[in-house]
This record gives sequence, structure tokens and C-alpha cells, in this order.
Amino acid sequence: MINNISALFDKSCKCLHCQTPFSTKRVRGGSLTMLSRDTDFCTRFKEQSLNPILYTVCVCPACGFAFTEQFKSRLTAWEKQTVAEQIAAKWTPKNFGSVRKVPEAIVSYKLAIYAAELTDQPHSVKAGLYLRLAWLYRFLGKPEQELRFVNMAVGEYELSYVHSDYVRGEKEMSEVRLLYLIGELYRRLEKFDLAIKYFGKALAFRNVTIESGVIRMAHDQWQLAREEYKAKQQTQKIG
Repeated sequence: MINNISALFDKSCKCLHCQTPFSTKRVRGGSLTMLSRDTDFCTRFKEQSLNPILYTVCVCPACGFAFTEQFKSRLTAWEKQTVAEQIAAKWTPKNFGSVRKVPEAIVSYKLAIYAAELTDQPHSVKAGLYLRLAWLYRFLGKPEQELRFVNMAVGEYELSYVHSDYVRGEKEMSEVRLLYLIGELYRRLEKFDLAIKYFGKALAFRNVTIESGVIRMAHDQWQLAREEYKAKQQTQKIG
């Protein structure tokens, strides 16, 4: 079993708002054993207490501004003023730079989501925060909270698709992967008509993408969504 001390290291950061230098924990690459990956890309590790998503968000201990590596590198004067009034002025100094458990990670994501809204971060960035927050609630076995944030995530991912800002967001987020993910999130929300629509859009890339794994997943989940849609319609007829 890997212990926290050997798997974690301190990463130096500088606050995007107040420029205060601080350190936050990160998980060493290659130090974890992956057990499985859910159909919405949520990864589970043997050492789940060291899941890297626990440490994605940096929280400035001085002003409370929370951000990730996907945030815009500079804030405008207006955004800084908004952060000063809405976050920093109300912040009680707290350190998120040590070992985190799921509850602390949830707080860090909620802080980052608030900061992202105030500073007009790309839709892809906000979507990623909402989805990872949903995963944290999944780890806790709280499906109502999980689906609440899945719903917020898919709304932002759709806007990201419309505005094509996903190219500036997560490194691995291609168009076909985004279309598949939107479809899968809608399937989890039992909005099967929308799920089928987006899986179909993803499958249209089957002859032009090298991401054959995503195409296979899109086909499997498209079939599953159709079956679930039929079952739901039959249940409604009976009811």
C-alpha cells in the first residue's frame, strides 16, 4: 500500500488574484494503480484516498481565490475587483495545502466554481469542475447530489460545444470525446432522447477520428440508451 507521504509532493503556486505564493499537494504521476474507469471517464484507483482529482483545485490561503491549471492565466481589473469584493473580503484564512479527504476536496471545488463564475472562465472549465464535483459525490454514495452536478456539467459542456471553447480547456477533450461525454451525461440523467442525439453526433466521426475507443463507447452507450428509452416508454404506457 502506498502511503500519502511518498505519493504526494508539494507544488508551488502563485495566486491568480493576489499573487501570494503558496504550495499545494499533488499526486506523483505513475504512483497509483487504476482499478476501473466509469463510462463518463471517472477513474477509480486502488489507492482511492490519493485520487488526483482530490488535489486538482488550488486554494489561495491568503485571499480564498480557488483555481485550476485550466483557468485563464490573468484576471482583468474588473474581475480582480469582483474577486476582492465577493471572495477576499469575506475570506477567513484557511489552508487547503495539506492532505485532503473527499469533504475538503468538495469544498475546494465549490470555491473554484464560484471563482470561475465570477471571473468568466470558459464553459469547458466550469463543466470540468461540475463533473469532478459530481464524481466526488459518487465516491460518497450520494446520488442526488451527484446527479445535481452532472446536470450542471452537461449544461456547461453543451455551451462549450456551441462556443467551441473546449479546445482551450482540458487537454484530452476532442470534439468526438465531448459529444460522447454529453451523450453519456444525458443518459445518466435519463434524458434518453438527448443522449441518443449526441451519441449519434459522436458516431458520425467513426471514419474520420483516430479515437476508436471513444467510437466503440459511443456505439455501446447509444445502444444502451435506446434500450433504456424503450423500457421507460413502456413503463409510462403501463403506468
